[in-house]
Amino acid sequence: MTYDTIEASPADGRPYYLYQFIEGAEVWRFTSRPEDWLSAGSGGDTITWRSAAVAHVDVAQTSEIERGRLVLTWPLSHPFARRFLAPLGNTPMTLTIFRGHEQVLGETVAHWKGRVVGAEVEGVRILLTCESVFSTLRRAGVRAKYQRLCRHALYGRGCGLDIALHWQTGTVTAASGTAVTIPEAAAQPDGWFRGGVLRFGTQLGFITGHAGAALTLSRPMPDLAAALAAPEIDPVTGASLPVLADIAPGCDLRAATCAAKFVNILNFGGFPEIPGRNPFGGSSIV
Repeated sequence: MTYDTIEASPADGRPYYLYQFIEGAEVWRFTSRPEDWLSAGSGGDTITWRSAAVAHVDVAQTSEIERGRLVLTWPLSHPFARRFLAPLGNTPMTLTIFRGHEQVLGETVAHWKGRVVGAEVEGVRILLTCESVFSTLRRAGVRAKYQRLCRHALYGRGCGLDIALHWQTGTVTAASGTAVTIPEAAAQPDGWFRGGVLRFGTQLGFITGHAGAALTLSRPMPDLAAALAAPEIDPVTGASLPVLADIAPGCDLRAATCAAKFVNILNFGGFPEIPGRNPFGGSSIV
């Protein structure tokens, strides 16, 4: 008996699902089965799928992008699902759902693939909204806008700045929630790093505020706080090693900032000389 045989039968199917989440180098695996499930990996290693009270709505085939979404239901107490109640980071969280049948354990097929786009609380449940990978392919791309501020993302393709040339290494002395303290940040005027990036290991955080040595991130970085709580020990001296992070300055997307702060006015993507009055509004523009 094979998966295809059971799948084609009118009443013999007993499906179960495997949910694989990937964010950067981190992987989480869950199963809808009542107990943990072990499977063989591609390299001969054993992969563990943790049992969880997770379910999803039926997968619908539609030509409309917004209707191609999938909703996963989690218990409100589940720690993995609760992480999505905070603002999402810069690294996309992808989801692959595998489908199998109890009669042929170990034989599964890829049932659905996409990414997590949001979460909300409904009673005692967390609803995780996911978007199909095909939705991105069908969606119209972002076009250039006629605006006063720069239309390019800082350090992006249109901006042309190399972030590797702007990293500044500092010692993290405190981290609580979205608040991070780096004394080296005080060497620059307040707001210098607002709109910039903080890098700790492979994780990136968006800086929303900067005053002296205090930085504010768009979302907490639990690994940074954990590193401060349990710092690495120097094997020679026995002293605690400093926790280091890199920070890159931000930009307010104004032409004056582009020229003075980054000397990058040739790549400025805005139109600061747009008239203040609408020439089609009927009034004089003189």
